[in-house]
Amino acid sequence: MYFFALLLFASPAPLQSQTVQPNLLVIVTDDMGYGDLSCYGSLQIPTPNIDALAERGVRFTEAYVSSSVCSPSRAGIMTGRNGSRFGYEHNLHLAKNVTPEYIGIPLNEKLLPQYLGELGYRTGLVGKWHLGESVEGHHPNNRGFDYFFGILSGSHPYWPKVGKHRIERNGLAVSEIGSPYLTDWFTDEAIQFASKKDADGKPWFLFLSYNTPHSPLQAKDVDLEKFSHINNAQRRKYCAMQSCMDENVGRIVDYLEDSNELDNTVIVFLSDNGGSVEVSHAVNAPLRGGKGTFLEGGLRVPMILSWPKEISPQVYTEPVVATDILGTLVGAAGGDAPQSKETKIFDTVNLIPYLKEELGERLPHEILFWRMSLRASAVREGDWKLLRPNSEFPQLYFLKDDPSELNNLIFKNADMAESLLKKLNQWEHSLEKNPAIISTPNWSKYNARLYDREYLLKQPLPDDVGNHWKLKKSDQ
Repeated sequence: MYFFALLLFASPAPLQSQTVQPNLLVIVTDDMGYGDLSCYGSLQIPTPNIDALAERGVRFTEAYVSSSVCSPSRAGIMTGRNGSRFGYEHNLHLAKNVTPEYIGIPLNEKLLPQYLGELGYRTGLVGKWHLGESVEGHHPNNRGFDYFFGILSGSHPYWPKVGKHRIERNGLAVSEIGSPYLTDWFTDEAIQFASKKDADGKPWFLFLSYNTPHSPLQAKDVDLEKFSHINNAQRRKYCAMQSCMDENVGRIVDYLEDSNELDNTVIVFLSDNGGSVEVSHAVNAPLRGGKGTFLEGGLRVPMILSWPKEISPQVYTEPVVATDILGTLVGAAGGDAPQSKETKIFDTVNLIPYLKEELGERLPHEILFWRMSLRASAVREGDWKLLRPNSEFPQLYFLKDDPSELNNLIFKNADMAESLLKKLNQWEHSLEKNPAIISTPNWSKYNARLYDREYLLKQPLPDDVGNHWKLKKSDQ
Protein backbone atom coordinates (compact mmCIF):
# COMPACT_ATOMS: atom_id res chain seq x y z
CA MET A 1 0.00 0.00 0.00
CA TYR A 2 2.78 2.39 0.90
CA PHE A 3 4.54 1.75 -2.41
CA PHE A 4 1.44 2.72 -4.40
CA ALA A 5 1.11 5.88 -2.33
CA LEU A 6 4.66 6.77 -3.31
CA LEU A 7 3.84 6.28 -6.97
CA LEU A 8 0.77 8.48 -6.59
CA PHE A 9 2.93 11.31 -5.30
CA ALA A 10 5.82 10.80 -7.74
CA SER A 11 7.56 13.80 -9.23
CA PRO A 12 5.68 15.73 -11.93
CA ALA A 13 7.13 16.19 -15.40
CA PRO A 14 9.97 18.73 -15.71
CA LEU A 15 9.45 22.27 -16.93
CA GLN A 16 8.93 22.52 -20.66
CA SER A 17 9.22 26.31 -20.97
CA GLN A 18 12.89 26.32 -19.98
CA THR A 19 15.03 26.28 -23.15
CA VAL A 20 18.46 27.37 -21.91
CA GLN A 21 19.70 24.97 -19.25
CA PRO A 22 20.49 26.82 -16.02
CA ASN A 23 23.72 26.54 -14.11
CA LEU A 24 23.23 24.63 -10.87
CA LEU A 25 24.88 25.47 -7.54
CA VAL A 26 24.29 23.60 -4.28
CA ILE A 27 25.91 25.17 -1.20
CA VAL A 28 25.96 22.91 1.85
CA THR A 29 27.13 24.07 5.26
CA ASP A 30 28.19 21.66 7.99
CA ASP A 31 26.38 21.45 11.36
CA MET A 32 24.82 24.92 11.08
CA GLY A 33 22.09 25.81 13.56
CA TYR A 34 18.53 26.43 12.39
CA GLY A 35 18.58 29.78 14.17
CA ASP A 36 22.06 30.93 13.17
CA LEU A 37 21.17 33.02 10.11
CA SER A 38 19.59 36.42 10.54
CA CYS A 39 16.91 35.51 7.98
CA TYR A 40 16.00 32.61 10.31
CA GLY A 41 15.89 34.79 13.41
CA SER A 42 19.47 35.13 14.65
CA LEU A 43 20.06 38.27 16.70
CA GLN A 44 23.80 37.61 17.12
CA ILE A 45 24.97 36.74 13.61
CA PRO A 46 24.25 39.17 10.75
CA THR A 47 24.20 37.23 7.46
CA PRO A 48 23.32 39.90 4.86
CA ASN A 49 24.45 37.92 1.81
CA ILE A 50 22.47 34.80 2.63
CA ASP A 51 19.53 37.01 3.64
CA ALA A 52 19.66 38.62 0.18
CA LEU A 53 19.63 35.16 -1.40
CA ALA A 54 16.48 34.36 0.59
CA GLU A 55 14.83 37.67 -0.34
CA ARG A 56 15.21 37.04 -4.06
CA GLY A 57 14.30 33.35 -3.79
CA VAL A 58 12.40 30.82 -1.68
CA ARG A 59 12.95 30.53 2.06
CA PHE A 60 11.74 27.18 3.36
CA THR A 61 10.52 27.17 6.95
CA GLU A 62 10.02 23.39 7.23
CA ALA A 63 12.88 21.86 5.27
CA TYR A 64 14.25 18.59 6.58
CA VAL A 65 17.30 16.46 5.99
CA SER A 66 17.15 12.68 5.72
CA SER A 67 19.45 12.20 8.71
CA SER A 68 20.67 14.26 11.66
CA VAL A 69 24.36 13.44 11.09
CA CYS A 70 26.65 14.40 8.24
CA SER A 71 27.35 11.40 6.06
CA PRO A 72 23.90 9.77 5.69
CA SER A 73 22.37 13.23 5.24
CA ARG A 74 24.70 13.95 2.33
CA ALA A 75 24.01 10.48 0.93
CA GLY A 76 20.34 11.44 0.78
CA ILE A 77 21.13 14.59 -1.20
CA MET A 78 23.33 12.70 -3.64
CA THR A 79 20.98 9.76 -4.26
CA GLY A 80 17.51 11.26 -3.82
CA ARG A 81 16.85 8.36 -1.45
CA ASN A 82 16.75 8.07 2.31
CA GLY A 83 19.98 6.29 3.21
CA SER A 84 18.07 3.78 5.35
CA ARG A 85 16.82 2.25 2.11
CA PHE A 86 20.31 1.05 1.19
CA GLY A 87 21.78 0.48 4.64
CA TYR A 88 23.33 3.93 5.17
CA GLU A 89 22.12 5.23 8.55
CA HIS A 90 25.23 6.17 10.51
CA ASN A 91 28.35 8.25 10.02
CA LEU A 92 31.24 6.43 8.38
CA HIS A 93 33.95 4.80 10.44
CA LEU A 94 36.30 1.89 9.88
CA ALA A 95 34.39 -1.25 10.76
CA LYS A 96 35.45 -4.86 11.13
CA ASN A 97 33.75 -7.50 9.00
CA VAL A 98 32.17 -4.90 6.70
CA THR A 99 32.69 -5.15 2.97
CA PRO A 100 34.74 -2.02 2.10
CA GLU A 101 32.31 -1.02 -0.67
CA TYR A 102 29.65 -0.43 1.98
CA ILE A 103 31.79 2.01 3.98
CA GLY A 104 30.44 4.67 1.65
CA ILE A 105 27.55 5.02 -0.78
CA PRO A 106 27.20 1.61 -2.49
CA LEU A 107 28.55 1.67 -6.01
CA ASN A 108 25.23 0.58 -7.51
CA GLU A 109 23.58 3.82 -6.34
CA LYS A 110 23.40 6.47 -9.06
CA LEU A 111 24.41 9.94 -7.82
CA LEU A 112 23.24 13.47 -8.65
CA PRO A 113 26.30 14.41 -10.78
CA GLN A 114 25.80 11.27 -12.88
CA TYR A 115 22.23 12.26 -13.70
CA LEU A 116 23.37 15.78 -14.60
CA GLY A 117 26.37 14.59 -16.59
CA GLU A 118 23.96 12.62 -18.79
CA LEU A 119 22.05 15.88 -19.35
CA GLY A 120 25.16 17.62 -20.67
CA TYR A 121 26.52 19.27 -17.52
CA ARG A 122 30.12 19.86 -16.50
CA THR A 123 30.19 18.72 -12.87
CA GLY A 124 32.34 19.76 -9.92
CA LEU A 125 32.67 19.19 -6.19
CA VAL A 126 34.55 21.64 -3.99
CA GLY A 127 34.90 20.98 -0.27
CA LYS A 128 33.90 18.09 1.94
CA TRP A 129 32.99 14.67 0.49
CA HIS A 130 32.52 12.28 3.47
CA LEU A 131 30.73 9.67 1.36
CA GLY A 132 33.37 6.97 1.16
CA GLU A 133 37.05 6.44 0.44
CA SER A 134 37.52 2.73 1.24
CA VAL A 135 37.59 1.62 -2.38
CA GLU A 136 38.68 3.43 -5.53
CA GLY A 137 35.12 3.52 -6.82
CA HIS A 138 34.06 5.76 -3.92
CA HIS A 139 36.20 8.67 -5.07
CA PRO A 140 34.19 11.69 -6.31
CA ASN A 141 35.90 11.51 -9.71
CA ASN A 142 34.50 7.99 -10.03
CA ARG A 143 30.99 9.01 -8.94
CA GLY A 144 30.20 11.51 -11.68
CA PHE A 145 32.26 14.56 -10.73
CA ASP A 146 34.52 15.81 -13.51
CA TYR A 147 36.40 17.95 -11.02
CA PHE A 148 37.10 17.53 -7.31
CA PHE A 149 38.97 19.82 -4.95
CA GLY A 150 38.68 19.25 -1.24
CA ILE A 151 38.76 16.65 1.51
CA LEU A 152 37.49 13.09 1.44
CA SER A 153 36.94 12.81 5.20
CA GLY A 154 34.44 14.47 7.55
CA SER A 155 36.51 17.31 9.03
CA HIS A 156 39.74 19.24 8.54
CA PRO A 157 41.64 22.10 10.22
CA TYR A 158 40.89 25.52 8.75
CA TRP A 159 44.55 26.62 8.62
CA PRO A 160 46.14 24.10 6.22
CA LYS A 161 49.94 23.82 6.15
CA VAL A 162 52.16 22.48 3.38
CA GLY A 163 52.66 18.76 3.94
CA LYS A 164 50.22 18.79 6.87
CA HIS A 165 46.83 18.70 5.23
CA ARG A 166 44.52 16.23 3.48
CA ILE A 167 43.41 18.47 0.61
CA GLU A 168 43.54 17.05 -2.90
CA ARG A 169 42.68 17.97 -6.45
CA ASN A 170 41.36 15.14 -8.64
CA GLY A 171 43.10 12.47 -6.57
CA LEU A 172 46.45 14.23 -6.17
CA ALA A 173 47.67 15.94 -3.01
CA VAL A 174 47.84 19.72 -3.33
CA SER A 175 51.43 20.94 -2.95
CA GLU A 176 50.82 24.67 -2.47
CA ILE A 177 48.43 26.56 -0.21
CA GLY A 178 46.17 28.73 -2.32
CA SER A 179 44.60 30.63 0.57
CA PRO A 180 45.56 30.50 4.26
CA TYR A 181 41.96 29.94 5.48
CA LEU A 182 40.06 26.92 4.16
CA THR A 183 36.61 28.53 3.75
CA ASP A 184 38.16 31.27 1.58
CA TRP A 185 40.14 28.71 -0.40
CA PHE A 186 37.06 26.62 -1.15
CA THR A 187 35.32 29.74 -2.42
CA ASP A 188 38.30 30.65 -4.64
CA GLU A 189 38.15 27.19 -6.18
CA ALA A 190 34.38 27.37 -6.62
CA ILE A 191 34.59 30.66 -8.52
CA GLN A 192 37.41 29.31 -10.68
CA PHE A 193 35.31 26.27 -11.57
CA ALA A 194 32.29 28.40 -12.45
CA SER A 195 34.38 30.81 -14.53
CA LYS A 196 36.00 28.12 -16.66
CA LYS A 197 34.00 28.07 -19.88
CA ASP A 198 33.65 24.70 -21.55
CA ALA A 199 34.63 24.61 -25.23
CA ASP A 200 31.23 23.08 -26.01
CA GLY A 201 29.40 25.71 -23.97
CA LYS A 202 28.16 23.23 -21.41
CA PRO A 203 26.28 24.48 -18.37
CA TRP A 204 27.84 23.61 -15.01
CA PHE A 205 26.78 21.94 -11.80
CA LEU A 206 28.80 22.70 -8.67
CA PHE A 207 28.38 21.07 -5.27
CA LEU A 208 30.08 23.53 -2.91
CA SER A 209 30.41 21.64 0.35
CA TYR A 210 31.78 23.89 3.09
CA ASN A 211 32.97 22.25 6.30
CA THR A 212 32.01 25.49 8.07
CA PRO A 213 31.04 25.62 10.94
CA HIS A 214 32.01 22.00 11.81
CA SER A 215 34.71 21.51 14.42
CA PRO A 216 37.52 22.30 14.96
CA LEU A 217 36.29 25.82 15.69
CA GLN A 218 38.96 28.03 14.11
CA ALA A 219 38.28 31.57 12.91
CA LYS A 220 40.20 34.48 11.43
CA ASP A 221 41.12 37.35 13.75
CA VAL A 222 39.22 39.85 11.61
CA ASP A 223 36.03 37.82 12.09
CA LEU A 224 36.61 37.17 15.78
CA GLU A 225 36.91 40.90 16.34
CA LYS A 226 33.34 41.39 15.11
CA PHE A 227 32.10 39.24 17.99
CA SER A 228 34.52 40.25 20.73
CA HIS A 229 31.52 41.19 22.91
CA ILE A 230 30.50 37.51 23.18
CA ASN A 231 32.17 36.08 26.28
CA ASN A 232 31.73 32.40 25.49
CA ALA A 233 34.81 31.46 23.48
CA GLN A 234 33.20 28.60 21.56
CA ARG A 235 30.17 30.67 20.63
CA ARG A 236 32.39 33.58 19.60
CA LYS A 237 34.37 31.37 17.23
CA TYR A 238 31.20 29.84 15.82
CA CYS A 239 29.69 33.27 15.11
CA ALA A 240 32.92 34.39 13.45
CA MET A 241 32.97 31.32 11.20
CA GLN A 242 29.35 31.90 10.23
CA SER A 243 30.10 35.51 9.33
CA CYS A 244 33.05 34.44 7.17
CA MET A 245 30.93 31.87 5.39
CA ASP A 246 28.26 34.49 4.68
CA GLU A 247 30.86 36.78 3.12
CA ASN A 248 32.05 33.92 0.93
CA VAL A 249 28.53 33.17 -0.26
CA GLY A 250 28.36 36.86 -1.17
CA ARG A 251 31.54 36.52 -3.22
CA ILE A 252 30.02 33.72 -5.29
CA VAL A 253 26.74 35.56 -5.86
CA ASP A 254 28.66 38.71 -6.84
CA TYR A 255 30.63 36.69 -9.40
CA LEU A 256 27.42 35.29 -10.89
CA GLU A 257 25.85 38.74 -11.02
CA ASP A 258 28.92 40.34 -12.60
CA SER A 259 29.05 37.61 -15.25
CA ASN A 260 25.29 37.94 -15.97
CA GLU A 261 24.67 34.36 -14.89
CA LEU A 262 22.71 34.93 -11.68
CA ASP A 263 19.21 35.06 -13.19
CA ASN A 264 19.58 31.63 -14.79
CA THR A 265 21.48 29.89 -12.00
CA VAL A 266 19.60 27.65 -9.60
CA ILE A 267 21.16 28.11 -6.17
CA VAL A 268 20.22 25.82 -3.28
CA PHE A 269 21.61 26.66 0.15
CA LEU A 270 21.16 24.43 3.20
CA SER A 271 22.82 22.81 6.21
CA ASP A 272 23.51 19.08 6.23
CA ASN A 273 21.88 18.68 9.66
CA GLY A 274 21.00 20.62 12.78
CA GLY A 275 23.60 22.57 14.69
CA SER A 276 25.91 20.83 17.14
CA VAL A 277 24.99 22.35 20.48
CA GLU A 278 27.60 20.74 22.69
CA VAL A 279 30.59 20.94 20.34
CA SER A 280 30.15 24.24 18.52
CA HIS A 281 27.49 25.99 20.62
CA ALA A 282 25.10 26.38 17.72
CA VAL A 283 21.60 27.78 18.24
CA ASN A 284 18.64 25.87 16.79
CA ALA A 285 16.01 28.10 18.45
CA PRO A 286 13.07 27.91 18.50
CA LEU A 287 13.63 24.21 17.90
CA ARG A 288 14.62 21.75 20.62
CA GLY A 289 17.40 19.26 19.97
CA GLY A 290 20.42 19.37 17.71
CA LYS A 291 22.79 17.31 15.61
CA GLY A 292 22.42 13.59 16.32
CA THR A 293 18.79 13.78 17.50
CA PHE A 294 15.53 13.31 15.65
CA LEU A 295 14.03 16.25 17.50
CA GLU A 296 13.26 19.16 15.16
CA GLY A 297 16.57 20.83 16.03
CA GLY A 298 18.44 17.89 14.54
CA LEU A 299 16.37 17.39 11.39
CA ARG A 300 14.88 20.74 10.38
CA VAL A 301 17.41 23.02 8.66
CA PRO A 302 17.62 26.38 6.91
CA MET A 303 17.11 25.92 3.18
CA ILE A 304 16.90 28.53 0.42
CA LEU A 305 16.34 28.11 -3.33
CA SER A 306 16.99 30.96 -5.75
CA TRP A 307 16.27 30.93 -9.49
CA PRO A 308 15.28 34.51 -10.41
CA LYS A 309 14.47 33.65 -14.01
CA GLU A 310 11.79 31.12 -13.05
CA ILE A 311 10.80 31.29 -9.36
CA SER A 312 9.19 34.28 -7.64
CA PRO A 313 10.38 35.29 -4.14
CA GLN A 314 8.32 33.59 -1.43
CA VAL A 315 8.28 31.85 1.92
CA TYR A 316 7.31 28.18 1.54
CA THR A 317 5.80 26.62 4.66
CA GLU A 318 5.04 23.03 3.62
CA PRO A 319 7.42 20.19 4.56
CA VAL A 320 10.15 19.40 2.03
CA VAL A 321 13.24 17.24 2.39
CA ALA A 322 16.81 17.54 1.12
CA THR A 323 16.38 14.43 -1.03
CA ASP A 324 14.19 16.69 -3.20
CA ILE A 325 17.30 18.51 -4.40
CA LEU A 326 18.06 15.73 -6.86
CA GLY A 327 14.61 15.70 -8.46
CA THR A 328 14.47 19.49 -8.51
CA LEU A 329 17.84 20.00 -10.19
CA VAL A 330 17.29 17.20 -12.70
CA GLY A 331 13.91 18.75 -13.52
CA ALA A 332 15.40 22.22 -13.86
CA ALA A 333 18.01 20.78 -16.22
CA GLY A 334 15.27 19.39 -18.46
CA GLY A 335 15.36 15.78 -17.30
CA ASP A 336 12.93 13.46 -15.58
CA ALA A 337 13.31 12.83 -11.87
CA PRO A 338 13.85 9.12 -11.15
CA GLN A 339 10.65 7.22 -10.48
CA SER A 340 10.08 4.60 -7.80
CA LYS A 341 9.85 0.95 -8.77
CA GLU A 342 8.86 -2.05 -6.71
CA THR A 343 12.51 -2.90 -6.05
CA LYS A 344 13.82 0.66 -5.65
CA ILE A 345 11.97 3.55 -4.04
CA PHE A 346 13.01 7.18 -4.43
CA ASP A 347 12.28 9.94 -1.94
CA THR A 348 12.85 12.87 -4.29
CA VAL A 349 10.29 15.32 -5.67
CA ASN A 350 10.75 18.08 -8.24
CA LEU A 351 9.79 21.12 -6.15
CA ILE A 352 9.61 23.60 -9.01
CA PRO A 353 5.94 23.00 -9.98
CA TYR A 354 4.98 23.40 -6.31
CA LEU A 355 6.90 26.65 -6.00
CA LYS A 356 5.23 27.92 -9.18
CA GLU A 357 1.81 26.95 -7.76
CA GLU A 358 1.07 24.70 -10.72
CA LEU A 359 -0.30 21.80 -8.68
CA GLY A 360 -3.05 23.40 -6.64
CA GLU A 361 -3.21 22.19 -3.05
CA ARG A 362 -1.11 19.09 -3.68
CA LEU A 363 1.83 18.71 -1.26
CA PRO A 364 5.36 17.55 -2.07
CA HIS A 365 5.20 15.01 0.78
CA GLU A 366 2.32 13.60 2.77
CA ILE A 367 4.59 11.72 5.17
CA LEU A 368 8.30 11.65 6.08
CA PHE A 369 10.35 8.98 7.87
CA TRP A 370 13.70 8.80 9.64
CA ARG A 371 15.72 6.04 11.32
CA MET A 372 19.15 5.63 12.86
CA SER A 373 19.37 2.10 14.24
CA LEU A 374 19.94 1.81 18.01
CA ARG A 375 19.51 5.58 18.38
CA ALA A 376 16.07 6.73 17.22
CA SER A 377 13.33 6.71 14.58
CA ALA A 378 10.59 9.19 13.72
CA VAL A 379 7.68 9.84 11.38
CA ARG A 380 5.87 13.07 10.47
CA GLU A 381 2.44 13.08 8.82
CA GLY A 382 0.79 16.46 8.43
CA ASP A 383 1.52 18.33 11.65
CA TRP A 384 1.79 15.18 13.76
CA LYS A 385 5.18 13.71 14.61
CA LEU A 386 5.94 10.47 16.44
CA LEU A 387 9.46 10.26 17.90
CA ARG A 388 11.01 7.04 19.26
CA PRO A 389 14.37 7.70 20.96
CA ASN A 390 16.03 4.49 22.09
CA SER A 391 16.69 6.01 25.50
CA GLU A 392 13.18 7.34 26.23
CA PHE A 393 9.50 6.51 25.92
CA PRO A 394 7.88 7.30 22.55
CA GLN A 395 6.71 10.89 22.14
CA LEU A 396 3.95 12.51 20.08
CA TYR A 397 3.95 16.18 19.10
CA PHE A 398 1.63 18.48 17.16
CA LEU A 399 4.20 20.67 15.44
CA LYS A 400 1.85 23.40 14.25
CA ASP A 401 1.20 24.43 17.85
CA ASP A 402 4.40 23.10 19.39
CA PRO A 403 7.46 23.42 17.10
CA SER A 404 9.73 23.24 20.17
CA GLU A 405 8.32 19.78 21.03
CA LEU A 406 7.61 20.56 24.67
CA ASN A 407 4.12 19.04 25.00
CA ASN A 408 4.11 15.25 24.62
CA LEU A 409 0.56 14.28 23.61
CA ILE A 410 1.03 10.53 23.37
CA PHE A 411 -1.25 9.70 26.31
CA LYS A 412 -3.98 12.07 25.09
CA ASN A 413 -3.82 10.88 21.47
CA ALA A 414 -2.98 7.19 21.66
CA ASP A 415 -4.89 6.41 18.46
CA MET A 416 -2.80 8.88 16.46
CA ALA A 417 0.40 7.48 17.97
CA GLU A 418 -0.65 3.93 17.08
CA SER A 419 -1.49 4.96 13.50
CA LEU A 420 1.89 6.63 13.01
CA LEU A 421 3.70 3.69 14.59
CA LYS A 422 2.07 1.30 12.13
CA LYS A 423 3.10 3.49 9.20
CA LEU A 424 6.63 3.70 10.54
CA ASN A 425 6.77 -0.10 10.79
CA GLN A 426 5.42 -0.43 7.24
CA TRP A 427 8.13 1.93 6.01
CA GLU A 428 10.81 -0.08 7.82
CA HIS A 429 9.45 -3.20 6.15
CA SER A 430 9.94 -1.53 2.73
CA LEU A 431 13.68 -0.92 3.29
CA GLU A 432 16.02 -2.87 1.05
CA LYS A 433 18.92 -3.55 3.43
CA ASN A 434 19.90 -3.55 7.07
CA PRO A 435 22.50 -0.96 8.10
CA ALA A 436 25.99 -1.84 6.92
CA ILE A 437 27.57 0.26 9.68
CA ILE A 438 26.25 1.04 13.15
CA SER A 439 27.81 3.48 15.61
CA THR A 440 29.95 1.91 18.31
CA PRO A 441 28.27 1.26 21.71
CA ASN A 442 29.85 4.29 23.40
CA TRP A 443 27.58 6.54 21.31
CA SER A 444 24.50 5.22 23.17
CA LYS A 445 25.28 7.18 26.34
CA TYR A 446 26.02 10.32 24.33
CA ASN A 447 22.81 9.88 22.36
CA ALA A 448 20.74 9.52 25.53
CA ARG A 449 22.28 12.69 26.92
CA LEU A 450 21.29 14.65 23.80
CA TYR A 451 17.63 13.80 24.33
CA ASP A 452 17.69 14.54 28.05
CA ARG A 453 19.55 17.83 28.12
CA GLU A 454 18.20 21.38 28.07
CA TYR A 455 18.23 23.49 24.90
CA LEU A 456 18.11 27.20 24.22
CA LEU A 457 14.69 27.92 22.68
CA LYS A 458 14.96 31.70 22.35
CA GLN A 459 17.49 33.63 20.33
CA PRO A 460 20.27 35.14 22.48
CA LEU A 461 20.52 38.91 22.26
CA PRO A 462 23.62 40.39 20.58
CA ASP A 463 25.33 41.13 23.89
CA ASP A 464 23.99 38.09 25.77
CA VAL A 465 26.74 36.85 28.13
CA GLY A 466 24.97 33.73 29.41
CA ASN A 467 26.42 30.26 28.97
CA HIS A 468 23.42 28.58 27.38
CA TRP A 469 25.24 25.40 26.41
CA LYS A 470 25.78 23.80 29.81
CA LEU A 471 24.33 20.37 30.45
CA LYS A 472 21.90 19.59 33.24
CA LYS A 473 23.63 19.08 36.59
CA SER A 474 22.72 15.40 36.49
CA ASP A 475 24.70 15.03 33.27
CA GLN A 476 27.84 16.90 34.27
